Amino acid sequence: MEKPKLEKSISFTHAHVYPCRYRNLKNLPHWHKEHELVFVQTGQAEIMYNGKFYQLAAGGTAFLYSDGIHSINATPDAVLIVAKIDEEFLARVTDTTQLCSPVLTQDYAIDAVFEDLAQELAPNDRCSGIIADSIITRLTARIFRDEAVEEKTARPDGSNPEFKILLDLIASHYADITFDEAAKFMHFSRPYFSKYFNQHIGMTFTRYLNLVKVSHAIQFLSEGHMTMAEISQACGFNTIRNFNRVFKAVTGYSPNTLPTEEQGPYKFKESTDVGFDPTLSCTEIIPLQAE
Repeated sequence: MEKPKLEKSISFTHAHVYPCRYRNLKNLPHWHKEHELVFVQTGQAEIMYNGKFYQLAAGGTAFLYSDGIHSINATPDAVLIVAKIDEEFLARVTDTTQLCSPVLTQDYAIDAVFEDLAQELAPNDRCSGIIADSIITRLTARIFRDEAVEEKTARPDGSNPEFKILLDLIASHYADITFDEAAKFMHFSRPYFSKYFNQHIGMTFTRYLNLVKVSHAIQFLSEGHMTMAEISQACGFNTIRNFNRVFKAVTGYSPNTLPTEEQGPYKFKESTDVGFDPTLSCTEIIPLQAE
C-alpha cells in the first residue's frame, strides 16, 4: 500500500523552527511530520485536533503534535503565528511525555518569543539558527515543565494510519471515491464510519468530499482550459445541475458567476507530488516582523 500523502514538509536549513504569520487562516483537515505551535495574536480561532474542538482567543496558544489530524479556522482579520518545529530536534523534550491538552494554560510571553525568533531568523545564517533553536527549545521545555503532562501513548488519538491513507485517497480520487468505498477501506460499517469521520474531521464525509471537489473545480475554472461540462465530469459530479447546486452551497455563487476575486476560500493554494498545502486561498501571509 502506498505511503499516504501529507502536508508538504518544511525544509529546515540553519534552524529547526519555521514560523509564519497569517491573517484569516483557514485550512482543511490535514497532518504533517512537524510539531506545530499556534499563537493567536488578534481575533479568535477554532482548532480541530484529532476530532476535538478548541477555541482560542487573542493571546491563546496551542501545541499540536506531529501526526495529529488538525485544522484551523480563524475569524476574519484574525492574525495568527504558526511555527512548525522539527520533531526529531525536540525529541529530548517530547519523547516520553505528552500534554494533557493542546491548549496551553500558562503565560509564556509567546508574542515576545516570536519577535525574538523573527529577529534571529532574518539573517538566515548558522549562528542565528543556533540561537533560534535555543529559543524554541527553551520555550518547549518550559511548556512541558509547567503544563499538565502524562505518559506518552504509543499512538495519539485520531492518528490511525489507515485513516490518513483514506484522506490521501480522497485527495487523489475525489472524482470517483464513494462513501461506501471509504467505509469499506476502513473496515467499518456505514453507521460507524459516518460517526467516526464526523468525530475526527469535524464534518460529514459528504461535506468534506464536496469541499475537495469544489476546490478543484475552482482551480479548473481559474485556469480557463475546460468547459463547464468537462469540469463537472472531472470533479465527479454526475450532472451539471448537481455540480451547480453543490458549488453554490459551498461558495455562495454558481460556477458561471464566481467573481475572480472570490477564487476561494475553497481553492487549494498549492499542491505537489510530495504533499499539499491545505491552506485555503482566503488566507493572507503577512510579514513576521512589523514593517
